[in-house]
Amino acid sequence: MASPVLLSGFSALGQPSPPTVEEFLRPELDRDMALSPDGKRIAILTVKVVGEKNGEKQTSATVTLLNADSPDTGRTLVQLGAMDGYRLAWGSDNRLLIWIRSDATEASGRKRTKKESPSVRRIIAVDPDGKNPKVLFNDGTDRIRNIYDLSRVVDLLRDDPNYVLMQAWRPDFGTWALYRVNINTGLPVLMERGEQKTWGWAFQNGVPVVRYDGNYRGTVMSIYTRPPGAKAWTFYKKVRAGDWAKQEFVIVGPTREPGVMLATAFVEGSDTTALRKFDLSTMSLGDPVASPPGRDVEAAIYTPSGDLIGASYTDDRRNYQFVDPAFGPHFRALNKFLGNESNIDFFDVSADGQRFLALVSGPRDAGSYYFYDRKAKRFDALGQKKPWLTADRLAKVEVLNVKTRDGAAITAYLTVPLIRGPRPLVVMPHGGPEIRDSVEYDAFAQVLAAQGWMVLQPNFRGSGGYGEAFAKSGRKRWGGRMQEDVEDAVSLMAASGRIDPGKIAICGYSYGGYAALMGAARRPDLYKAVVAMAGDSDLHEAIAFAKAEEGADSPAYLYWLETIGDPATDGEAMRAASPALLAAKFTAPVLLISGTEDDVVSPKQSKIMAQALRAAGKSVEHIEMKGVGHRDLEEEHWRLLYTRTVDHIAKAFGA
Repeated sequence: MASPVLLSGFSALGQPSPPTVEEFLRPELDRDMALSPDGKRIAILTVKVVGEKNGEKQTSATVTLLNADSPDTGRTLVQLGAMDGYRLAWGSDNRLLIWIRSDATEASGRKRTKKESPSVRRIIAVDPDGKNPKVLFNDGTDRIRNIYDLSRVVDLLRDDPNYVLMQAWRPDFGTWALYRVNINTGLPVLMERGEQKTWGWAFQNGVPVVRYDGNYRGTVMSIYTRPPGAKAWTFYKKVRAGDWAKQEFVIVGPTREPGVMLATAFVEGSDTTALRKFDLSTMSLGDPVASPPGRDVEAAIYTPSGDLIGASYTDDRRNYQFVDPAFGPHFRALNKFLGNESNIDFFDVSADGQRFLALVSGPRDAGSYYFYDRKAKRFDALGQKKPWLTADRLAKVEVLNVKTRDGAAITAYLTVPLIRGPRPLVVMPHGGPEIRDSVEYDAFAQVLAAQGWMVLQPNFRGSGGYGEAFAKSGRKRWGGRMQEDVEDAVSLMAASGRIDPGKIAICGYSYGGYAALMGAARRPDLYKAVVAMAGDSDLHEAIAFAKAEEGADSPAYLYWLETIGDPATDGEAMRAASPALLAAKFTAPVLLISGTEDDVVSPKQSKIMAQALRAAGKSVEHIEMKGVGHRDLEEEHWRLLYTRTVDHIAKAFGA
């Protein structure tokens, strides 16, 4: 790697050294925090790596309890021992829930590999002093012991201090099922079984009123409703779903009105999604409850008693539209206190809506936990995910306003390394494509910046978050307008004199991998290195894969026809936008990385690209990650992506 050379340069200049790859990968220290419903207690989950055995990290977990009336005057420490905890929540004011995980081990003592089985996940309920521990779902039967994941709490049932609702897989039924689980005894009671295609439910007052059924790939979702008092489920609509999709309709939570939920959905005559009431009986949407201008609503925050506090959206950083306008100045004051460079994500609220826990993160903060007392006007930092990644070692992010060649305006984000002067540039288009980048902690961008490279992340047309028209302006323009927007952002940087124009690379994951390949095909004069991770290379093949996996009538397949193109009518344009068919134009060395079990972007796509480049006599390396899908990357896979990307680009830059 080139980074040691750069790091020694920083030390010689008396500047803080940027983090190493291993520091970025080191497990989080403070994993989670939780606020009791009455707002009186704060719990902090801390997990330390205390050693290594047989290649596996050994951990020790503790929970720190604070008095929220005076969080800086007294602490109670509860030792949990050798647990790998990862989440906290209060089941009631007097019972704390702790999520833990471990590798699966056979009765013989042989540890199963990750490919053979997922990790075992459980929840332990304890009193505030750590006593009276109970494993939830522990009824003493082998049937329960053989279920890997018993960690899905779907409703904390704030009106019932003794129970929570949990969702668990029933192998004997072949379906997901709902249970009321006693947090004092751990014993479960079956409440309802789903259908064979059921993924999950949404609840009002502890009753399932919305059910989600889906296909096995997680790309299409059928929504059913059952208003209070009804016995049968009624089909509402089928929508495209998935982590990378901009969903047109999402239930975000209940209201206090029986049979009325809140959902994000488009408003007639509007370009963006708003927070709207959804009547389960009539299956109709009401007027907007929150509708930030020009931005899509992403989520909502509530008190435990169900009062809506506000809706969140992204406008470079996290923002909120609050129900109580008086909250706005408080939120702006918190941002000012943090230097207006962080995202404040409220994730836990007291019943009276006066006390909050927030995860604060940003380019120079990998994640810090804060306690905000609105009445007392306190804003206390109580924990950090990765305290060794101090602000002075991380790179700042600037917001760039880019004017495109056809006169449109887009936003791009520039990560600026610690070392000054004209720097090499790595262009990193996001995936999706209908998601977006923002001012946030991006570990990949920080890894690249730690090498002394600037990182440019444009929100090209076709990105999400800016409204439907902006997203649709990239449809069937994968090889054209969307690439031009990326190039125009690079041109802005070149004209600024802040970069070394002879050292520009491009890399990306998923759609970003495609954009990296297509960028190198369009502008072989511009890029000196290319890294494409899980990216498409042949658009005809991509459409054929989607049709085979989804079915010709699937909303997901129809979306890709509209987004990429229809071979029957757009065949020529699709061929012109397929990097594998343009291999002869490449001049920069290409690194391809793909997972053998990827069911989102076929691993065949990287093979096609590698074969085409080799046939054209071009420089290419193809790495396959065995048993890895599109989204299930673990520490070892991120280490490979980081180190191989850095090595590949550094070699091309001549570092």
